Amino acid sequence: MSDAAIGIDIGGTAIKLGLVAADGRVLARRQFPFDRRLAFEPLVDAIVQAARAVSDGRAAVAVGISTPGYADRHDGTLIDGTANVPALAGRSLPRALGERLGLPATIENDGTAATLAELRFGAGRRFRRFALVAIGTGIGGGIAIDGQVVTGNEGEPPELGAMVLDAAGERNYSGLPGTFEHLAAADGFLAAHRARAPDDPAASVAALFQRGDAAALAAIDATARRIAQALGTMINLLNLEACLIGGGVSEAGASLLDAVARHLPDFTWPLLLARARLLPAALGNDAGLVGAAALALDLAGRATGRVRADI
Repeated sequence: MSDAAIGIDIGGTAIKLGLVAADGRVLARRQFPFDRRLAFEPLVDAIVQAARAVSDGRAAVAVGISTPGYADRHDGTLIDGTANVPALAGRSLPRALGERLGLPATIENDGTAATLAELRFGAGRRFRRFALVAIGTGIGGGIAIDGQVVTGNEGEPPELGAMVLDAAGERNYSGLPGTFEHLAAADGFLAAHRARAPDDPAASVAALFQRGDAAALAAIDATARRIAQALGTMINLLNLEACLIGGGVSEAGASLLDAVARHLPDFTWPLLLARARLLPAALGNDAGLVGAAALALDLAGRATGRVRADI
């Protein structure tokens, strides 16, 4: 098991771990609820315990962490997005895990990691230019062009969820109005339904998609239109061949994709729309941990002279 790494994905409500082989297969899994009130040391303790359990005596050569926000690539300190993971503000999780587990560790934005996973092992393998949009508690994802995941000069991830879709909309925590994330993440679906059925709001996005009544269908359609607006903008700008939809909300399957597809022509240049595909992400909620593990194996490979670079 020399070519396996522990992938760790810190999400909005849970921390998922997997022992991941070099070919992207998840060999073992663990998951536990994520409590944002945890301080740094208790968080590290919980992750270390789960990491040891997921390896279960099988050798791993590295650890990869997928997290919201942006971490300094030199020391692993989270420097943006700390509102989502307050315990990591000013602290280096890869350094702490590396010391505790005795393995090299790396950290990457969750959208970037998931995009890399889809590029190498998932639905993105067929395309030169695609976007992954992960819709869950928030909205993240990434862009891959010519076999490379696109980031900034220092590895900064694109902020897909920060696209302003309604300049007159409610402002988010960063002061931006009517963002993609605010309007179309899980809470956006639920808010759209509350506006139409204030006396009987859906308890979850899954429950909303199961209802089938007029208010639920209207809320889904309105939110899907916002998703189509964002995807159409990206297709127009980047000549994308495909948009992959992932994240927890994507578990709605064809009901979501069909609703988005109905509205795409309203926002997309016809020539480009004819060449673009709307598809489910192949790796689902495993994408973040698989991508993080792949990056960790890259790190271990560089240490031994085996280099791969598509990020």
